[in-house]
Amino acid sequence: MSIRKYQEAPFDPELFRQDGHKIIDILSDYLKEVVNRPDTPVLPWTDPEELAERYAESYRRGNEEPFIEYISEALERSNHLHHPRYIGHQVTSPLPHVALAQLCTTLLNNGAAVYEMGPVAMAMERNLVRLFSGMIGYDDNADGIFTHGGSAGNLTAMLAVRQVKSPYNVWEEGIKKELKTGFIVTDQSHYSVARNVKIMGLGNDALIKVPYDKCYRMRTDLLEKYYERALQKGISVAAVIANSCSTATGSYDDLMAIADFCERYNLWLHVDGAHGMGVLFSDKYRHLIRGIERADSIVIDFHKMLLIPGLNSMVLFRDGRQSYETFAQKASYLFKKQTENEWYNSAKRTLECTKSSLGFVAFTAFKYYNRDYFGNYIDSRYDLAKRFTEMVRERNNFEAALEPQANIVCFRYNSGGLDTEELNRLNAAIRDIIIKEGKFYIVQTELEEILWLRVTIINPLTTEEDMQLLLKVIEETASSIH
Repeated sequence: MSIRKYQEAPFDPELFRQDGHKIIDILSDYLKEVVNRPDTPVLPWTDPEELAERYAESYRRGNEEPFIEYISEALERSNHLHHPRYIGHQVTSPLPHVALAQLCTTLLNNGAAVYEMGPVAMAMERNLVRLFSGMIGYDDNADGIFTHGGSAGNLTAMLAVRQVKSPYNVWEEGIKKELKTGFIVTDQSHYSVARNVKIMGLGNDALIKVPYDKCYRMRTDLLEKYYERALQKGISVAAVIANSCSTATGSYDDLMAIADFCERYNLWLHVDGAHGMGVLFSDKYRHLIRGIERADSIVIDFHKMLLIPGLNSMVLFRDGRQSYETFAQKASYLFKKQTENEWYNSAKRTLECTKSSLGFVAFTAFKYYNRDYFGNYIDSRYDLAKRFTEMVRERNNFEAALEPQANIVCFRYNSGGLDTEELNRLNAAIRDIIIKEGKFYIVQTELEEILWLRVTIINPLTTEEDMQLLLKVIEETASSIH
């Protein structure tokens, strides 16, 4: 076949078969290399401008470049999340067979917002909503939907809160200045929460920020005080948004105390469980979300601690009827009866009118990997985070920010003799060198103006030996800087 074969026969099944087999072979070899050869760089660092120019040249070459070579180079230059020494952002190394399911959904391209466009995915979503509702402790009145990511999930829930708790139809009539809706949060809430409040046109005053304690958990003893302050400012408080767990430190808020407060004042409790709700599978760590069954809505990201390719998130509502409050617009060309709550037409309840088959992908994971598998995975990652913190404290040149509750550890190199600003610069420089050398991929965060190195132990293959080596590499890197 000529070099222009992709244009001349774009839907040729045999061409797809030939290249598909080759790509699976390439991906299998790729997995073998990054999983079994720790000397392979985690992130093969290239300057952004240089890489952009390289792909500008690739585009100019067009289809003269063999497709297989094009794919192989992209794999080689990417960040390798399956590498045992990828311990950076909260994005998982997906289970390979689940990734195959996502390949199928990509080719099928069935939208999962209207049942007729994605019947299989919607049926699978329905069953997963029931599964997780049962694990949480909700009754048969619960319902939920899938979204592309936790940020969209949080916004979906917050829009429902505003509609349910407003004394008028805010969706139809718009925001009334004298009836501003407020949300109680902390500075440890995910940035999407503050962003969503502003997207809704509510402004900074609608964010009622309660202080956090030394473990970066919401100060529940101060809820009454900040609630009264908000009322005095003319803000109608609608909800408390709790972290299970927070992004920076992996801290779990006290859901029982927050739920008691919400019930006392008839407020909505929304739990951002994007990262930490995997403990539903763990007998050992389930206590971290004690009281979760009292939440009015919950966001869970399957692409964080449940080994599913992103983006793939679920929003659950204790009272499923309230999930239909998010939007009230009519689209007669999509739906015949506007008065019915149809679980199988999710566009009524999400931002996305075209949505990929998220349920298909997630369903595959929970069908072929049982609860014990995920429970053992969660336990092992949380346990290793605790062990790594012990390792940090056993060394003279390191300190930990706090005792971790989840699989996130904040720590820094500190051999003494430097002030805060100098230590911040040193730790930032250490991280920059390490990731550019490709030995590990770690990130950083700032807590109380102190810069901390931050690891998320999310890869199932990361071992204690990897974490010991990280500390050694950091010490060697620090010595090279001095």
